[in-house]
Amino acid sequence: MVNWPAIIKHADDAELIYVRDQSEWDGDAELHDFAYDDADTLIDSSGSIYSLTSIHNNQVKPELRGESIALQDLLGMVKAHAAQQGSCCVAKLYAPTITEAFKIVASLNET
Repeated sequence: MVNWPAIIKHADDAELIYVRDQSEWDGDAELHDFAYDDADTLIDSSGSIYSLTSIHNNQVKPELRGESIALQDLLGMVKAHAAQQGSCCVAKLYAPTITEAFKIVASLNET
């Protein structure tokens, strides 16, 4: 079960897509009707990594891969995302927890 919020990471892009909760996932057809690549992942707020290639009833169902992301790896993704968004001082971005890193992604997506 996904611990919301979560982010979607496409393998070929630095952009991170922030997904607030289950209702946003269910209500946005672009999120769950999309044809994801095998290397695309969903990362939840506990750090668990999900595959996005399982399809049920024509909708993507995140499937737990049994892996977790390290905070440092997530921060690298957040920094790359911030740089792509044109944020300055990206090298100084820091979060002490995965939850705080998610808050940074949420704030970047609001601007």
